Amino acid sequence: MPLEAMPAPPAARQAKARRLLIPVKDAKASSRAVTYAIRRRAEGLDVAVCLLHVQESPTQWQALLGDANAQAAKRRRADHVFAPAMRMLEGLDIEFAAYVRSGPIVFTILDAAEELACDEIVVPAPGKGIFSLLSRRVVPVLMARQRSARLVAVTNAGVAVS
Repeated sequence: MPLEAMPAPPAARQAKARRLLIPVKDAKASSRAVTYAIRRRAEGLDVAVCLLHVQESPTQWQALLGDANAQAAKRRRADHVFAPAMRMLEGLDIEFAAYVRSGPIVFTILDAAEELACDEIVVPAPGKGIFSLLSRRVVPVLMARQRSARLVAVTNAGVAVS
């Protein structure tokens, strides 16, 4: 499905379909969340996936100049980031679309979840030990600030962490 093209779910499906927001930073991290969506569908749950890539906000100068080359480069980067997750979902009985937003990561994810009427935000479980030092600590902040959408952290195998 083309970027930004996922319609709101029809009223008949809205009651049972779970809308999952999957923030996409890179292929490895998003594959865990996509695997979770595929597992949920295999369990008989009707799911729709909203892939979200958050780009850094443009600088004041970029915004004023409206640099077309910078915009095209950002678009190519987003397409490249979404490709692995989209390949995993293609051909399955899972409705999906991809969205690009700019802004602070945590608040942009939370705002997108509300705007897209998502039931869950699916993210990789935070790393442990040395790997936690490499993290930007997005997941703990999302947990602390979550709003209406439930945050679901998943393992490498796409299983929700209790």
